[in-house]
Amino acid sequence: MLVSSPAIASMYRYRVQRFWKEFDLIKQKQANLTVTDLTSLDQYHYLGTSAVDHAAEILKISNHSQVLDIGSGIGGTSRYLAWKYGCQVMGVELQEQLHQVGVQMNEVTHLSDRVKLMQGDFTDISDLAIADRSFDSWISLNVFLHICDRTTLFQNCARVLKPEGRFYIEDYYAAQDLPEGDRQALAEIIACPYLPSREQYLADLEKVGFQEIEFVDMSALWQPWLQERYQKFEAQREYYQVLFDVDMVNSYSHFYQTVVNLFNSGNVSGARIYGTK
Repeated sequence: MLVSSPAIASMYRYRVQRFWKEFDLIKQKQANLTVTDLTSLDQYHYLGTSAVDHAAEILKISNHSQVLDIGSGIGGTSRYLAWKYGCQVMGVELQEQLHQVGVQMNEVTHLSDRVKLMQGDFTDISDLAIADRSFDSWISLNVFLHICDRTTLFQNCARVLKPEGRFYIEDYYAAQDLPEGDRQALAEIIACPYLPSREQYLADLEKVGFQEIEFVDMSALWQPWLQERYQKFEAQREYYQVLFDVDMVNSYSHFYQTVVNLFNSGNVSGARIYGTK
């Protein structure tokens, strides 16, 4: 199943608190909010909407596409795809608090007719109203690192995809053997208790029938982005301490710095992985 550890629970609790505080600040300046007004708040993956646009190009998304967003968070990726490309999107999110925010933001942006968000565990889709072979493509951005059971995960990913459908992943992988300190940081701070190598990742995807798989290392793009995110947060620490309590600010700072350290070590890397069924 998806991880529900203290690390991820704390991370997401703070994430929702931070979202509503910053959402209220935006709402005070502008009454009628659009998808683009929210992109600074709801794109939790790396490189923002440029990453989503790249995925849409790879997946060949059009206004006829049925797209599944696995680990949809508060629905930022789902809404952006529906808004920009006119497709129908279903998002699945384990965390109830994130799901509820997503439903509300669909209403705010008037996208409830094109974006359907569901709360549930994607490694147990028997409880989700998702038919086999019902999607032209699926996307998942920086979510699979929280999931240990890759066999069930990828079996379900294959089940819901139409023949010749496409998939797109952005995720962490182990570039080399991980020292115990990195394993501990991944598990306790990033809520990532298992991290496969490139070879294992590809083998797991191929085992369930995915093919024409491309595996593109993203570290050269992600490292400076992650460093800038951390530095920008630290530069605005006093501002955030006015808005939020000290524990929340320290938690974000520690999280951002930990990710930077992991990627700078060369032991942890990121990848874009895509292919077909």
